[in-house]
Amino acid sequence: LLSRLTRERDIKVVLTGEGADELFLGYDLFKEVVVRLFCLRQPRSRMRPRLFQRLYPYLGGDPARAGQFWQRTFLDAGGAEDPLFSHMPRFALTSRIKDFYSDDMRTSLASADPLAELRDALPREFASWSALNRAAYLEMRTLLPGYLLSSQGDRMAMSHGVEARFPFLDHHLFELAARLPGESKLRGLHEKDILRRWARSIVPHEVEQRTKQPYRAPDISAFFGKGDVDYVDELLSPRALAASGYFDPAAVGGLVRRCRSGRAAGFAENQAFVAILSTQLWHREFIDAATEAVRIPEASPSARPLPEATLA
Repeated sequence: LLSRLTRERDIKVVLTGEGADELFLGYDLFKEVVVRLFCLRQPRSRMRPRLFQRLYPYLGGDPARAGQFWQRTFLDAGGAEDPLFSHMPRFALTSRIKDFYSDDMRTSLASADPLAELRDALPREFASWSALNRAAYLEMRTLLPGYLLSSQGDRMAMSHGVEARFPFLDHHLFELAARLPGESKLRGLHEKDILRRWARSIVPHEVEQRTKQPYRAPDISAFFGKGDVDYVDELLSPRALAASGYFDPAAVGGLVRRCRSGRAAGFAENQAFVAILSTQLWHREFIDAATEAVRIPEASPSARPLPEATLA
């Protein structure tokens, strides 16, 4: 939609900010690494986990049980010795989708271990890097190229005839940022600090000091209640789920009932619902649609082949 609107305004080339968060530690994930390491140094502390409330005031639910949520989500997700330490809470959260897989899907993926593959693919010197540099490397390798730059970036822009350019990924700037100490980029819990200080003479103060606000896919509330979406029932029906084969109709049916009644279990089930619905949409658009393509009629047996010279 953004790319289409840009083209409708007759803008053909844009500058975009991809890479800034990875280079200058702008994501909450990086603050999360700092807070998790801080908490793990005193694992029995009840005060330290409260820092997660500052990071994610919209998570945690009931304040009386928030400590249990932070412990389960962030502090039990793996030790700092794991090369994937920074991303394990996210990997664990998104892996909840497996609870809804069909038996065939589980069988087909039984021998797959993507986390082991990722660990094996890390560079030899990875273990000697700081926790923040390891986190930034993983973010650049797993999210930036295939999703932000390709699926969300270049494909969307070029489909509307818009060329996007990425000044933060200029190799000179990239090399400079890579040499900077982590403290110059993430000062306490203040992200992109050196970039903000540089920008003070260029952008208004309210922009330079503005709290970062991530944008996300819609969650459950966008699909039920006053904003009921017709295709949800169609795509998540037992028939549609059985036909695509990815998910167990009974498990998804239970999730949908919880969504309708407002009893879906927090952030994990929100993510699972959107993932299931997105997969079903993808299947309809690219798998079902392909099978409905018009077939080219076969040639009549009496039809004479073209001479070789004509074919050439």
